[in-house]
Amino acid sequence: MSPSRHAVWTGQLRARGTEALEFCPHFPEIAARWERWWNFSAERPLLIAAAPTRTDIYRGKAFHLIDQPEQWLAAQRLQLEHTHFVADTLPRIRADIGPVSIAAFLGAPLQLSETEQMSWQEPIIMDWDDPPDLAFDPESPWFRCAMRLLALLAGDARGRYVVCTPDLTGARDTLVNLRGPDRMCLDLFDHREAVKVAAMRVMDAWEPIYGQMVDAVLSRGAGITQWLACWSERPFTIPTCDFSALIGADDFGEFCLPSLRRQAGIAGRLLFHLDGPQAARHAPALAAEPCIAAVQYTPGAGNPSALAQLDLLRTLQAAGKPVLVITPKDEVAELARRLDKRATAIFVEDRLTPAEADELAQLVSGLNVPAA
Repeated sequence: MSPSRHAVWTGQLRARGTEALEFCPHFPEIAARWERWWNFSAERPLLIAAAPTRTDIYRGKAFHLIDQPEQWLAAQRLQLEHTHFVADTLPRIRADIGPVSIAAFLGAPLQLSETEQMSWQEPIIMDWDDPPDLAFDPESPWFRCAMRLLALLAGDARGRYVVCTPDLTGARDTLVNLRGPDRMCLDLFDHREAVKVAAMRVMDAWEPIYGQMVDAVLSRGAGITQWLACWSERPFTIPTCDFSALIGADDFGEFCLPSLRRQAGIAGRLLFHLDGPQAARHAPALAAEPCIAAVQYTPGAGNPSALAQLDLLRTLQAAGKPVLVITPKDEVAELARRLDKRATAIFVEDRLTPAEADELAQLVSGLNVPAA
């Protein structure tokens, strides 16, 4: 991505960050605090937490309305209007078509389940002798769908809330969806060079996808975020590499880091999604990697909580990486007190009541770092 385009986006994001929002009157203060978090200078831990104020309305991704954009937006906005956002939480609506949307844009058949509130894709790389070219087609039906939703959201969000993109992930998890995890594991032995070439082809496609989505939102005067709901005055993205839980350090360096460096050049800031204790083995590589601006850690279902990874999180912070931790409400206080307050953000995964959300917000507000 050209420096001039980054400069335009940064100017637009800085302008959005100075404007109060209907659903977030203190948004300029929150935006400034997030920027200090990126720069390791926040005055206290940041908190992402929200609670429904009505339980008698539809709450979900509205997959059943995705081909009816106006009705989809109405269902999403009703949820937003009846949600209590606290502390550093951005009121947002997401153009959501499920995880690893890039694979769907590149041709992987996508299935949406409203009943299960989930989606899945079918692999299309059957062998490496005759793989699909992985070229980006701007007329891809799922890309056009996502762009319609983003444009609709941006027009509605301007001055009111923030627009959240689909999951834009990274090259490696995109390839896993296009190929299948079992085959991909074997490919690292049998087709190493083909896999590395394919990852860069995914990044070739990722660049115009990312650029068009950012432009679609910012050009309409709305602010933009991604699924973790951070704010940044510079463009950013959240690459995932859940496949890294299946590979060792050498393969991570050979197969994951090159595409992440390319992604950083395209997007700017990378907030890396580190998922679970098996993937945590790669924390030293992330700590040492200049292209990684910050790291988000989630323990993953059935694993020990984030408190079991305090040493890992402190190692990342010691290397200058702010951390964002997904955790249940009962662990917020201890994490907030035991990590470096200047570069800690906490995303509460539990369903909260408004009173519980307010209590957590009050807790973090009392943890200000003393002025130097």
